[in-house]
Amino acid sequence: MIISTITFVALAASVKGQVVSSATAAVGSAVTGATSAAGSAVSSATAAVVSAASSIAVSDLPLPSGFPTSLANYTDILSGTLNFPNASTIESDLNLNDTEVAQLPLSALVIPGYANFTNGTWNLRVQGLAYKLPALNDSQLDDAADKYLPGVGNLTLNSTEETLLRNRTHDLLAIPHSNENLTFLVSASNSSTSVVNITLSQPTDASGEFDEFVMLPSSLGLSNSSTTQHITLYGQNLSGPANGSAILVPTSGYSIVSDIDDVLRITKVYQPITGLRNSFAEKYVNLPGMPELFEHWESTLPGVAFHYDTTTPAQLTRTYVEYLFGNYPVGSLDMRPINLTEPSAIFDARQTSLVRLFETFPDRKFVLIGDTSSSTLLSAYPSIAQQFPDQIGCIFIRNTSATDGADELPFDTSGFANLSNSTYFFYTVPEDLYNLNINGGQCRNDSIPQNLTFGEMGGPFTNGSTNPLSSSSSDSTSTSGARIVGAGLGTVVVAMIVGVISGVGF
Repeated sequence: MIISTITFVALAASVKGQVVSSATAAVGSAVTGATSAAGSAVSSATAAVVSAASSIAVSDLPLPSGFPTSLANYTDILSGTLNFPNASTIESDLNLNDTEVAQLPLSALVIPGYANFTNGTWNLRVQGLAYKLPALNDSQLDDAADKYLPGVGNLTLNSTEETLLRNRTHDLLAIPHSNENLTFLVSASNSSTSVVNITLSQPTDASGEFDEFVMLPSSLGLSNSSTTQHITLYGQNLSGPANGSAILVPTSGYSIVSDIDDVLRITKVYQPITGLRNSFAEKYVNLPGMPELFEHWESTLPGVAFHYDTTTPAQLTRTYVEYLFGNYPVGSLDMRPINLTEPSAIFDARQTSLVRLFETFPDRKFVLIGDTSSSTLLSAYPSIAQQFPDQIGCIFIRNTSATDGADELPFDTSGFANLSNSTYFFYTVPEDLYNLNINGGQCRNDSIPQNLTFGEMGGPFTNGSTNPLSSSSSDSTSTSGARIVGAGLGTVVVAMIVGVISGVGF
């Protein structure tokens, strides 16, 4: 979520070298080779810059010259952002003792899963979080929002927005519960047998999380099908909410794997204050045309299934599920495990979730959808395409800077250099994708220019078109109007914005 989006500000602030000397030295050393290989420098600089940023006090952070003015409140947002609450912090902040926590109702947050059909049996991935949620009044929720969502105090909210903010803040204060053995009742609407019980083989881990594959009993009466089937899970012997859903995916067909923020809904992760508001205080708003596009794919692609992927923390699963399944086809969902905070670990988690999906469904074709504000996807999707070339249908990347001038973040397209340009397409609006014959192997709309440089593109220092992908009708390595010019260290650090986001846009 946007709660961690602003982690990047500590990095960007080091541009001028007006911060702690050790931080400056680390950053400078990390980007020595930036002018000769910008894309490579961004990758190699990550660890040093993150390390440097972690030691910088908020009061030391200057706003770099040339940095987007939309981030003027970044120091207010940063304070507290790097200290997202864990179980002990929540208990301490709310003055809860062990006895009080023990008396809270136990719930299970069931993240929508998926199942594959192997050797005559459905294998269901069951994942989620066992937790306890303390009852809090409005004043406590407001205090928590001010502490853990820095910047909300600057927002002017009406009563509806205040309620949304409190509800979503409350979800973040879930206290994970370890060592719980969980059993679920499984129900399928099209089954000849009403329900069966399944029990997880392992208790919840130290972070309260569970994630394993469970074989569904044949007594459930579900056979393989050419269309996606749906089941519901109900947690047993728990005093709090514990329901969830899952999809049974056909052996063959198309899987649509989509990022959510700034792909399916309007978030504006590249505008921290706006992104914060859109994530926590506003009703989620569809990106125009995307629900219609997904409905079109649902009705035209054979054996289609939908998988949604985000690095938003798992505690906010219900908010995302309510939005997604009210506007888009029901599917599976991957959220960020709550015990991950380091950028590299978050990237690895997203890569792992994609690999698991591809390995679980080896006979399916995948259509991957992301956007240019998500650096992990710009790296992960090409990597997956090279690892599983026979399973790639298409890769679609939304160029957010083409439709929103406020997006001043550079993005790196170097990962696509080794892919056939027939497999990927950078689009502007959903209509660019609507008439593509995906099942026939068509991934590109030739009426939309591409002009990839296979390096850094976009950003506030760009010399040329505000839409760097639109100045030529073919992929090229030309630098005209596409590469960031003369930005030096500032460019590299700013480019890492999306590389350290641990929520939306990552």
